[in-house]
Amino acid sequence: MIFAELALYLTTPVDRTTRSLGLLWESITLWSRGVRHRRLWAEHHANCQAVVTGAMAGLKQRRKVLVLGSGLVRDVPLDRLCEAFEEVVLVDAVHLPLVRLRMVRRPKVRLVTRDLTGIMPWLAGKVEGRSDPVADFVADEAIDLVISANLLSQLAWPVEDWLEKEAARAPRFPADLPRRCVAWHLEDLRRFKGRVCLLSDVEMIERDRSGAITDRLDLTRGEALPAPDESWDWVVAPFGEAARDRDYVHRVCAWRNVFPSPLAGEGGRAAVG
Repeated sequence: MIFAELALYLTTPVDRTTRSLGLLWESITLWSRGVRHRRLWAEHHANCQAVVTGAMAGLKQRRKVLVLGSGLVRDVPLDRLCEAFEEVVLVDAVHLPLVRLRMVRRPKVRLVTRDLTGIMPWLAGKVEGRSDPVADFVADEAIDLVISANLLSQLAWPVEDWLEKEAARAPRFPADLPRRCVAWHLEDLRRFKGRVCLLSDVEMIERDRSGAITDRLDLTRGEALPAPDESWDWVVAPFGEAARDRDYVHRVCAWRNVFPSPLAGEGGRAAVG
């Protein structure tokens, strides 16, 4: 597995900022961990795919579906999306070669490499402030379904790590920049006219072997969300994976229609709490 990870690291084309934020390595480790724990993660992936399938119900049209944070394309039922929609757009900062290879024979699928935080050029010193990462998608009226696929919780931590690593440059940026990345993504999702399906882990719980909770982290950084349609626990790292005597469980929440819009149909409304 180590050689495979190294090969992916050397052969995946990414820009310098994406690499410095650790996004490439995170994508590779997520792939390898998913291979090791395929059975353990199967229920989580099945739950995610079932929610997306539910989000498709009742749509007035099925022209384009946009998957934000497509990653390894484990969280969405790709075959069903390709059958149901005229075009499937997969968006992420990193598309590993093995993902690109899977899509070669899928003419409906389009891969878009995109920084969905909108702040990479800012961090790199190329611009001042955030760029709009979804302006072109919001303007595309043919997008009938948007899926944020376990992306929300992944937006803050690379920025936190970067600010810690770049301590001399950190004062140039807002102190709460990681939290803002989460808030900005929610604002971006609200701008779409089509239905928006949101999948996100919202809390990480660290436990010892007795089952006692030794730490917990709010993965939404305090941002309020509606009451979910469904939720479940996902053992991201069992004992021995990240620590010998600790496992890490994420609480996952799902919304089939997180910000209901009259244009998006009535299916899967989420109650606001």
